[in-house]
Amino acid sequence: MDFESRRGGYRFKPYSPLWGFLPQVNEWSRGCVAWYVHRVGGPEHIPKFQAIPIFCGQPLYAYARVGFTKQSAKEAAARAMALSGHCVSYLVMVASRVQTMTDR
Repeated sequence: MDFESRRGGYRFKPYSPLWGFLPQVNEWSRGCVAWYVHRVGGPEHIPKFQAIPIFCGQPLYAYARVGFTKQSAKEAAARAMALSGHCVSYLVMVASRVQTMTDR
């Protein structure tokens, strides 16, 4: 199931400087989210980076974000994912995978 067609109910904790959305999304995904981060411009002393989340091998261009550091770009993209409403709890993900396997 692709990320956009999911109806999520996972509740993320409020943002804090010590516990932002990036570690929460990484914890929620249990290793299913990878990050493609590349430089998209800016002068040498103020580069801009774009972070594109990759969920289970699927690039999520709609959640790509730009930041002045790689970390800030990933944090912004993670925030967009977390607030999208498509993040399903881990138990629901496992149940849907088991259901898919039994339907075969």
